[in-house]
Amino acid sequence: MPIKLCSYNFRQTTAIFLFLASLLGAWTWLSSAQERSKVLEIKKTENPPRIDGLLDDVCWQNQVPVSSFIQYNPVNGAPASEDTYVWACYDDKYLYFAFLMKDSQPDKIWAELTPRNEFENNDSIQIILDTYNDRRTSISFTVNPRGVQKNSVETIWKSGAKIRDDGWSAEIAIPFKSLRFSTASEQVWGINFCRYFHRLNETDYWTEVKRDLPRLQQMAELRGLRGIKAGHNLEIFPYAGGRSSRWSGEKDDKLAAGVDVKYGIQPNLYLDVTASPDYSQVESDPFLYQLSPYENYLRENRPFFTEGSQYFSLATGTRIFYSRRIRDPRLAAKISGKTGAYSFGILGALNKTDYGSSRFGVVRLKRDIFKNSQIGMYYTGVDELDSTSHNLALDYSFNFRDFYYLRGASIFCFNSAGDNSRNGIHQIEFQRQPDAGLQFQAGFKRIEDRARLRAGYLERVDFQSLEAMLGYAWRYNRGAVQRLSWDITGNFGQDSHGRRISEELEFMMFWNFFNRIDFHYGIFTGRRQYQVRSLEDELIWNGEFLKNYGFHCDFDWERGGFLKELSLEGGWQKRGIYNEDFTAVLPGSQLSLEGSLSLKPRSNIELSLGADYIRQLLSATGEEVFEGLTYEASLHYQITHKLFLSTILLGETRENQYSFDFLAGYYLGAGSIIQLSFKKSQRRELLETEKGHSTTLKVSYLFRI
Repeated sequence: MPIKLCSYNFRQTTAIFLFLASLLGAWTWLSSAQERSKVLEIKKTENPPRIDGLLDDVCWQNQVPVSSFIQYNPVNGAPASEDTYVWACYDDKYLYFAFLMKDSQPDKIWAELTPRNEFENNDSIQIILDTYNDRRTSISFTVNPRGVQKNSVETIWKSGAKIRDDGWSAEIAIPFKSLRFSTASEQVWGINFCRYFHRLNETDYWTEVKRDLPRLQQMAELRGLRGIKAGHNLEIFPYAGGRSSRWSGEKDDKLAAGVDVKYGIQPNLYLDVTASPDYSQVESDPFLYQLSPYENYLRENRPFFTEGSQYFSLATGTRIFYSRRIRDPRLAAKISGKTGAYSFGILGALNKTDYGSSRFGVVRLKRDIFKNSQIGMYYTGVDELDSTSHNLALDYSFNFRDFYYLRGASIFCFNSAGDNSRNGIHQIEFQRQPDAGLQFQAGFKRIEDRARLRAGYLERVDFQSLEAMLGYAWRYNRGAVQRLSWDITGNFGQDSHGRRISEELEFMMFWNFFNRIDFHYGIFTGRRQYQVRSLEDELIWNGEFLKNYGFHCDFDWERGGFLKELSLEGGWQKRGIYNEDFTAVLPGSQLSLEGSLSLKPRSNIELSLGADYIRQLLSATGEEVFEGLTYEASLHYQITHKLFLSTILLGETRENQYSFDFLAGYYLGAGSIIQLSFKKSQRRELLETEKGHSTTLKVSYLFRI
């Protein structure tokens, strides 16, 4: 008789968990309130600074800077190795900051000249603002010693930086139009500053930030902002371009134009509209081998969907809304914001399809409760030519006793085509995850066999699993090893009717060294069934257990300088191997190797090389049923802060496909660019190999009123 992990009255079980989680959260809130550790009093200025990084403005000379930064890493809680000084002021339009980063070895400052948002592990200074003072949301602004900007949300701001004999300095001006905040006449915000030293691999914060506590719970307080307003915040972002293509003897020449509009209805409420969004994808998609019947997930890069994405996330990470489903939006709009304890997002889109159009609707509402917890509801729906789909979710996330978490969600799918019984997705997980010490995690997930997220992303259906992890971590302040941890994870899986489908056990070790080397390896063993495609093109379990064991390891070394970074990854496993149409699976083995190398001969030139190799063999005959190598080579030359040249070669060996992209661009400002691209490729389409090339010129410009 099969063992069942849950009864079918799962809705009642979820309600009980919600009630218990609420009690835990209430207990947490009553027992562990936390005050701000530092306060920054800011004053209004009549003499705004010139943003050049020189620190010679009158407004800085008339005030005493704050300092006394504290290490977060490598020695948590120790004084910073070098001094950092911060000045701040504001006027009716901008929030201003100035920084002096002392460095006893300024010749070893590491800073790259890269496109906006592209540098990694550079010397840098960062401003973190919690403009709602809710200890849950934030926006960050980062600049490196060459004045290159990075921000958590793409928006307009000014910066300047200079390398000096005693270190480096920077100035930043943030328009109030670029921030979301409440309508109160006197503002109280959370604030912190973070400095990173590449030479010392050291991260410092102005406040003490303990590793075991959420960082936004350990912010300082910014006081003194009075009478500030975002004003009429209207951004218009039109773009236009032309493309000339020659593909397998056919011509395709066209012009296209579109526009994005952002309007700040209130400082805490924004409306975004897009019409005929940017058709010009200047970089080709990477080659991905399809080795399973499950859909490959692709990251979203379109600005309309990425901006404000935090308002559309689910506590458990399930993608109830997958914006890539809206492939060609003719018109889309969304409203997002926060008022008091409530945050929300509403999105609607009209999507062009091959057979007409489809309509998408998304509504997300979250409420902050207790110290660091949330509950929420989520709706997504799609109306297509001959069918409709509606999904409703309830989720929660409770944080108590600093590093204990309880998260969960229940999702119900209603589709016009098909039976709407057994349509649920349920998940709950408990986690104890301090930086050092005992690690523990347990979770349960159930996806019923008729669950379908037409507006979202769901890899597989008809399974439920119980997973538990036990581990331990050590943290060291000196020596070669910085952090060492191990964990053992066990997984027991069934289909949604209670029939056993998997049993797995995995052991992993993680090594983090002070010299920026990370090394991880693991071994695993078990057995499992596989989902295959039926004659009706539905996913069904193959009904036969296959052994599943093997090992994997990865190595990453970030250095900076000429040899910027080296990454290696490899693994071997005994597993089931699919046939070409995924209708059957046989015992076999798979070897996978992956590597990448980044070289930086100069601060404004980067060469990257990478490859991913996969080989599959059948156990019974030793026959090689799959062998493929995907590769990538790119060269980026940042001539100035605004002008750049870039090339990338992507390819794979199995079908002898490749694509070569060349791009020249000139930044006119945040979001504004002129770019010329040339693309040449050879791709396999059905039974034929097609070749072609295209040239695209695109101009986009951001107007802010």
